[in-house]
Amino acid sequence: MKIILLQDVRNVGKKYDVKDVSDGYARNFLIANKLAEAATAGALAKLDKMKAEHDQEDKELMRRLHEIAKQINELGLQFEIEADASGSVFGSVNKEAITKALREHNVLRNERVDVILEHPIKKVGEYIVPVDLKKGITANLKIIVKAKK
Repeated sequence: MKIILLQDVRNVGKKYDVKDVSDGYARNFLIANKLAEAATAGALAKLDKMKAEHDQEDKELMRRLHEIAKQINELGLQFEIEADASGSVFGSVNKEAITKALREHNVLRNERVDVILEHPIKKVGEYIVPVDLKKGITANLKIIVKAKK
């Protein structure tokens, strides 16, 4: 049975692919769970329209991600943390704190990003932290950790 995938399905294909699968698998799993629909003439015509909309959404997303990357590259976040005289801080700056600060500065809205930080920052100083925005776009964020007086 020919089907059109409405979502990515592991070991079958990607969204909007036209695939040939067994009748039982198509009816009992894919179509029942709204992961696919039968590839009728009307559905194949609708597929072109759905692909065009998906491509437009993808272009908008890429434009937005490039805009966010530019903002992150220009931005410098400053964190003030309690510290002793030697520069060791009581606490740390972690991925969640960085993401929260980016949202507070209105750089991120509902985008999911991955702050690449091997371990939390526990020393006073300046750091460059890569931020993966997905779709192959990465930005470098400058982070300044200062001792709170």
